[in-house]
Amino acid sequence: MNISTNATQFTDLPRSSRDAVENKLAPVARLLGNDAAAALLEIELAPAPAEGRSATPTKLVAVLKAGGTTYHAEAVKPTPESAADRVRRTLEAEVRRRLGKESAWKRGASKVKDWMRFGR
Repeated sequence: MNISTNATQFTDLPRSSRDAVENKLAPVARLLGNDAAAALLEIELAPAPAEGRSATPTKLVAVLKAGGTTYHAEAVKPTPESAADRVRRTLEAEVRRRLGKESAWKRGASKVKDWMRFGR
């Protein structure tokens, strides 16, 4: 997966934060299967207005393009790393929903519901 990070509005964003954000979002590719090699993840970091949050909140916008499909997620959090966590969960949920991959809990609950309908 190719990762492109853009943080031009930040004047003092450390390289370690940028690397941490990329490392947190890279595992989303495992859900793509065969499309993971050709996938493109575009990450944009920007300062967000302080609306009762910390002094310098961060807005993270991620766009994942894979297999002709575009997935979009964004979050505003106090640090880039916490924003990356939120964006990762959102991207994983979108990919799973689009690809039809359900969690083990949901599959099990569906089986139980089917068993309960057996007598009908």
